[in-house]
Amino acid sequence: MTLRFDENDQPFIDLGKDVHLRLDFSEYSDKKAVQKAQDELRETPEVVDAALKELKALLIDDKDITVPIEDDAFLKKFLRPRKYYPESAYELIKSYHKMKAKKDFVLDNISTEAIRIAVEERVVQLLPHRDSQGRRVIFLEMGGNWNCAKVPYAELIRAAHAVLTIVSLEPLTQLNGLIYIVNVDKMKLSQLRQYSPKLVKYSLDYGQKCPPLRVKGIHLINNAKVFDLMFMIFKPFVGKKWSQRIFFHGSNMASLHKHVDQSCLPTWLEGSSEYPLLDGKVLLELLERYQDKYDALNSYGYLQKAKEDKEEPVVEN
Repeated sequence: MTLRFDENDQPFIDLGKDVHLRLDFSEYSDKKAVQKAQDELRETPEVVDAALKELKALLIDDKDITVPIEDDAFLKKFLRPRKYYPESAYELIKSYHKMKAKKDFVLDNISTEAIRIAVEERVVQLLPHRDSQGRRVIFLEMGGNWNCAKVPYAELIRAAHAVLTIVSLEPLTQLNGLIYIVNVDKMKLSQLRQYSPKLVKYSLDYGQKCPPLRVKGIHLINNAKVFDLMFMIFKPFVGKKWSQRIFFHGSNMASLHKHVDQSCLPTWLEGSSEYPLLDGKVLLELLERYQDKYDALNSYGYLQKAKEDKEEPVVEN
């Protein structure tokens, strides 16, 4: 397993047997994707132009937030999950950056150095294949293989956010969304203690209301009774939409495969694609190639403004 570069000098991870993990920030052009964007997001040239124009006007009038107003790709990242309704996208931009401004959360100053240990410990994996619906798949290790002494819960969330952040720049992922597969086998008491109510609430608020991406499913595997009991404590923080998108599969991989086709999953998830767990150091190498994108995103938001409005209600994504 190694980091390689294609003919355009773009990095990708070669996992062997012709399995590659690469990021693609180009606009989609195939007919199927274009038609899906039109059907699901109202994405036509006329709608896009009008939405960009109105969203830019709203942002120009807002003197409190700093974002790249003339960067259409940045604005589309927020317009797509809100189906090109500019006022809704504007509210999403504000809510995302207000959450980012929280001093006691983990969305600010994302860097590959800040997530190095979490990525190297492989608690966050970006799978190389999209599923049959074109969705990105992120795997989280929150069970027995999660060393919470090395990677506290807050740092696990920071790393997951960093991976989500980079894939959210892919137009195809903006269109199709992503799913999480979360392994919670053999959970220990030391791990349960990581889930402080405040941090879990912040995590759920962020995940449900703020990311500029369509989270289409959260699949929990190998969940034991101790995890299910803990989940019941935090269930009141889960909104209606996410409650319909969280699935408990236990050790029944056939149940998972009803939602996520086996062809996109590795054999270690009882899928049919043969590739190993990502080497965390190699994944980090890939992410390091995009540090400039993290730096740019870090520079946006409510940088100098007092945070008295940060608890403003936001609309569920």
